[in-house]
Amino acid sequence: MQALPRWDGKYASTSLNIAKQLSKNHLVFYVDHPFTYKDKLLGKSNSQIERRKAIWSGKEKPFYKPFNEFQNLVVISPSSIPPVNAFPPGSVYEAMNRFACRVIWAAINKVMDSYEVKEFIYINSFDPTFARIYTNRKVVLKIYHCVDNISGENYIARHGTNAEIKFVREADLTFSTSCALAKKMLMFNPASYYVPNAADYDLFSKQVSKIPYDLEKIPNPRILYVGNIGLRIDYQMLYEAAVKRPDLSFVFVGPTDPREFKGQKLEGLTNVHFLGARPYETLPYYLKGADVCIIPFIPDDLTRYIYPLKINEYLAAGKAVVSTRFADLSCFTSVVYLADNADELISEAERAMKENDAKKEAIRKSIAAQNTWEKRLEQLEEIIEFELQKKMSKPKLIYSEVV
Repeated sequence: MQALPRWDGKYASTSLNIAKQLSKNHLVFYVDHPFTYKDKLLGKSNSQIERRKAIWSGKEKPFYKPFNEFQNLVVISPSSIPPVNAFPPGSVYEAMNRFACRVIWAAINKVMDSYEVKEFIYINSFDPTFARIYTNRKVVLKIYHCVDNISGENYIARHGTNAEIKFVREADLTFSTSCALAKKMLMFNPASYYVPNAADYDLFSKQVSKIPYDLEKIPNPRILYVGNIGLRIDYQMLYEAAVKRPDLSFVFVGPTDPREFKGQKLEGLTNVHFLGARPYETLPYYLKGADVCIIPFIPDDLTRYIYPLKINEYLAAGKAVVSTRFADLSCFTSVVYLADNADELISEAERAMKENDAKKEAIRKSIAAQNTWEKRLEQLEEIIEFELQKKMSKPKLIYSEVV
């Protein structure tokens, strides 16, 4: 699995969760998106880069097992590459891209030599700009995993939009995290499937007794958002809601994307709190301290393709969820309160708190229990097996010279 999110990224990723699940039954190589020369030069304080320096210098092997509970999951960290994305489309970009892909596959082939791999299934998880394959081993299936609308992602859209279409057309199958994405993929590949996001149900549903101190000192009621704080959030709506209701505490737990954060006005309000990134395993403790959880995304061409990871995490914790109508959430209408503006966000949050009881919490948990990564593994393995059998049963074409 060659993926855009790195295994030690700041927030949880669908790609890594799927890789972990697949490794329960298979040997899985998870290939990090490579760092560039520029990243390497400027990232002296970056823990991800510091972690890989010994690999790049040749002191350590380019593969390792960072997860004790997933011993079949092997992470591969390729050497750094030129800043390929900086080049405009054209012959120079193509040459640099081919070079970068060869660097990536030099690491992959070395690891597969160590494990004596002769053939494999290749999954490209939302990293199509580096989908060129350089190996002498047999690629049994080529799979594309689509997790977002690539044209709406500022950084990777430049080359990624065309690269995605090209790879999807040559792939044996695709699977996507939302119905909208699956329909989009279907335009280029008839073997396109919908495999939605899920949650680590065991982690988020567990009973926790305490809440973290940095959250505990914030007064109730607490309106909590957990996740990446970037482009998708409707900062203006949140600002209006926070100004209208200073008695409500709006709390954000997650990394702030410096390129995409637009919530500077929120930072000046006394009832708005940005706690920063927190370890994934601590998130249930923060959710315990929430009165309501929110998904305040702007409805646009980017977000309409989203099936948010956090919705099942919130529900697994038994929490009431208030969301904007950014995408098709019809399968959650029985447990999600919907809002289109600041006034509705406030009123729906109040209604959610008023209606909350043990029965509703149990219903939320039961819905989340149907959306686990284990269930997604079953679904994905069935799809892969079906496509494998279909490919193996295709009659080989025999060409004869016509005289």
